[in-house]
Amino acid sequence: MKAVIINYGVGNLFSISSALKRVGLDVDIKDDIAKNWREYDLVILPGVGTFKAVATYFNKRLGIFEDIKRSGMMFLGICVGMQIMFDYGHEGGFNKGLGWVKGYVDKLKTNLKLPHIGWDKVYITTSNNDACQRFMEIDKSYMYFIHSYVVYPAKSEAICMFSYYGEQFPALIIENNIVGTQFHPEKSSKSGIAFLRILAQWLKC
Repeated sequence: MKAVIINYGVGNLFSISSALKRVGLDVDIKDDIAKNWREYDLVILPGVGTFKAVATYFNKRLGIFEDIKRSGMMFLGICVGMQIMFDYGHEGGFNKGLGWVKGYVDKLKTNLKLPHIGWDKVYITTSNNDACQRFMEIDKSYMYFIHSYVVYPAKSEAICMFSYYGEQFPALIIENNIVGTQFHPEKSSKSGIAFLRILAQWLKC
């Protein structure tokens, strides 16, 4: 199975590439996949940059990514890569997202220090979303977070796992062929690799 990491031009993508290779995926890093996207099984939107910067990248390439989404190919968005899939976000002012998942992105409602940096447990939800149950193995695992903003999905069924930092927030969302994590699996040691391994197995089904 083959994955492609989208290079927005902001940040080091080596760690996520290495983690994906550890679970048996072939990995490319590309800033443009318009001509060859059909050769991939998974598209990764990495967790680097700001919502505004990532939105600017996608606004110039919206058509091709809409085509890929309609094809049913799986997307994995990490941190801001997940957030950009929502309707809009407030980081750096109001910015439109891709609108693939209904809802919005806003700052954590907490008096605790931001950004939220460090390890926290993630918990599986009781969602009726059957896809969520694939990740039961990592229920109550510790994952690594670094963020100030979180997603607020319109449909609670999209939330597969949650965590806490002053308030409860979504840690894993799944809706159709869209998978998104607020945590960084590539920074989450064995738990992160376990998550990616489950995802890779899902791709083979």
